[in-house]
Amino acid sequence: MAPRGPTIAHEKTARGLSAAGFAATLLTYGPARVGFGLFLPQLRATFGIEGGASGTIASIGFAGFLAGLVGAGELGERLGGARPVLIGLICSTLGVAVVAFAGDVVVLAAGVALAMLGPGLTWSPFNNLVHDGLREFRRPGALSIISTGTSLGIALAGGAALVASWHEISWRWAWVFFALVGLGALAVNARLLTAVAPAPKRQHRELWKSVLRTLATPLYAIAFSFGVTTSIWITFAARTVEDAGGLTGLPTNGSAAAIFIAAGLAGLAGIGTARTRGLIGLPALVAGLMLASAISAILVAIAPASWPAVMASAALQGVFIMMMSAVLSVWSERIFPGSSLLGFTAALIFLAGGSVAGPSLAGHAYDAFGPEAVFISLAALSLASCALALPRIVKLR
Repeated sequence: MAPRGPTIAHEKTARGLSAAGFAATLLTYGPARVGFGLFLPQLRATFGIEGGASGTIASIGFAGFLAGLVGAGELGERLGGARPVLIGLICSTLGVAVVAFAGDVVVLAAGVALAMLGPGLTWSPFNNLVHDGLREFRRPGALSIISTGTSLGIALAGGAALVASWHEISWRWAWVFFALVGLGALAVNARLLTAVAPAPKRQHRELWKSVLRTLATPLYAIAFSFGVTTSIWITFAARTVEDAGGLTGLPTNGSAAAIFIAAGLAGLAGIGTARTRGLIGLPALVAGLMLASAISAILVAIAPASWPAVMASAALQGVFIMMMSAVLSVWSERIFPGSSLLGFTAALIFLAGGSVAGPSLAGHAYDAFGPEAVFISLAALSLASCALALPRIVKLR
């Protein structure tokens, strides 16, 4: 009979990585990433920020996300595989705390950027930890649990916003709550992750040349488009709905909360990404997701005060965010066999670049042309991206 020790050790590692990743993404890809857009109606009233300014602040935040992505690999090599995650959680926790007590727009922007460092510092390191620490058959389950943290984190942020609006509590208390969630996530990761994280594997500098492939162009184009569209939706969807009068039956600013609760819960469908890809293939899945993004944007543009339209938009966006994130990972593996983690990081950098560019441009367009023009433009971008990428990835079915 084979010894049980190694099997038990692998199970413990899988449980530890899964639990730590769930806790980390609950904060970093929940309140830290979507909190600014979720609370934009209240932040706008408190700090007097209009579309252009709010878009700039969102872009500054996503610039922190980009900086985290770029710095995560270097920190991983120098400090160890688990430490970028811990540093990211510290940044996100401090960032949401800074937002909670911000007294002016400059401090607010600094807090948003600091909070957004966390998602960038944790995404690729967790993929590396799962890839290096778990056997292949355990990786999908661990990654599914970790990704679930994102959906529930978004729903948690929406729930906190709904409680604050329903009971007429200051938005600042919700951000204090997010900081406490961050302390909890940091404690969980400090206890579990450091115990089970494998030793980091060094990558050679010249490997970055491998991501410069013609075959990767559609992947990078879709990642950039994904970053543009989802960052703008996250930043401006709630404000658009609130500006249109909100959803009937909800208190002031309660519509924003309902939107993100719906998006987070619908995002749980991301767990079925692998099964869906197996049924319809990668090209059809990419096309379907870009179509979902387009419909999500159109619904906000044409019916921002309609319960069915807004909830459908939020659900489609939640599915789009979660499934497309998984698709980028799978697509990278197809294009970069042997260096898929590096290719995935490159795709994430394009995603972050789109996230930086999108909100700032959309903020000024929001002021000049109105929300309808912004969201119709998003729909057009998603449809154009679908038409660009689909013919080129048929061979990857």
